[in-house]
Amino acid sequence: MGARLLRAAWLLLGIAVLASVAWGFWLFYGTDQRAQTQARSAVERFEASCASDGQGQPQSASTSSEVIGLLSFPQFSDESWPVLAGVSNQDLGTGIGWYPETAGVGEIGNMALVGYRITHGAPFADLLELNEGDQVEIVTCADVYVYQIDIAPRDLTVTPSDDWVMDAVPGDAGKRPNGRMITLITSQDLLPSSDRSVGMGHLVSSRPR
Repeated sequence: MGARLLRAAWLLLGIAVLASVAWGFWLFYGTDQRAQTQARSAVERFEASCASDGQGQPQSASTSSEVIGLLSFPQFSDESWPVLAGVSNQDLGTGIGWYPETAGVGEIGNMALVGYRITHGAPFADLLELNEGDQVEIVTCADVYVYQIDIAPRDLTVTPSDDWVMDAVPGDAGKRPNGRMITLITSQDLLPSSDRSVGMGHLVSSRPR
């Protein structure tokens, strides 16, 4: 009886280990593959929309999953990720999420974006490597906007309840903004935790696409 229970326990342990391995494979490989596929489709739809009418979707779009632009970090690579109007699981599993209640691309105020640092394509994989003075580029149908980092993401850590970072003037709720800012948010740690790394910058230039 004891030997049978021991075999059953080992069997259950083996099943649990296999399930954990399968889940880890899906999380670190499967979600990346799915996100990259969905991102390519989103970029293609965005470019087709831009080509169809010369303007594409409005920068201040409020429809979830609508692409409002393409974001890249020029100092790291030429790869661009779609910025979607929303922060749902679907949005963050496709690209970078934009909080629609914050400023749009190039608008006065604070544009707040969030993305994964690992898994789900990891569009913000290099975010903690950004330094003060580095640039972030966002391309819309009509224009190219360049933001410069003022606060490096590795230098500012917050918790999910610190929503002041999304204020129109971060840290000064209710103040009317007069600048064009950007806030980039991602998980600070590779393992799940409540810490968030936040980078902040301002618009330094824009040009026709």
